[in-house]
Amino acid sequence: MTIADLILKAKVNLALARDPRVGVLDVGVDVADGTVTLSGDVDSDEERSAAAEIARGVDGVTTVRSEITCGVGRKEETVEMVVHELLHRLDEAWNGLPDRSAISEADYLRWALWVCCKFRIPERLGGEEREKQEADALEQALAKIAGQVGAPKSLIALEMLRQADLLSASPPRPAAAAER
Repeated sequence: MTIADLILKAKVNLALARDPRVGVLDVGVDVADGTVTLSGDVDSDEERSAAAEIARGVDGVTTVRSEITCGVGRKEETVEMVVHELLHRLDEAWNGLPDRSAISEADYLRWALWVCCKFRIPERLGGEEREKQEADALEQALAKIAGQVGAPKSLIALEMLRQADLLSASPPRPAAAAER
């Protein structure tokens, strides 16, 4: 993957993470020569369409290929499965970095913290324990991110809180506007 494709992938991932219409763990992104390929399985046709629309709105994207399915292979979710998927996506993105340069790690960190800000355990799964389960999952995710980038967990958490404040202070913007 070229550095231009890496940067474009980071921009698309961040645009998807920022948009409330798309589930944080549902869509995967690959980029080759400006062509974005979206994959994953989402809950609705609206979410699938939104993901493609968001990707098309990112500067530098020349083509969007959607391989997203809707409800295929749906199985009973558990809290453990949702948390496992979060931690797996963090590992997958980290292991997919083309190098360990400061820019690559910074893009990963920015994306990973946006994912953490947006992560929620579905209400249908958590019941009364949901807030504690989310806090535990977030603690695991921050420990994983801190270990990957070699930074103290408290600094990673501080940056995540800063991003959460920015997210709550600004209304959602269309992807094209968010990336300019």
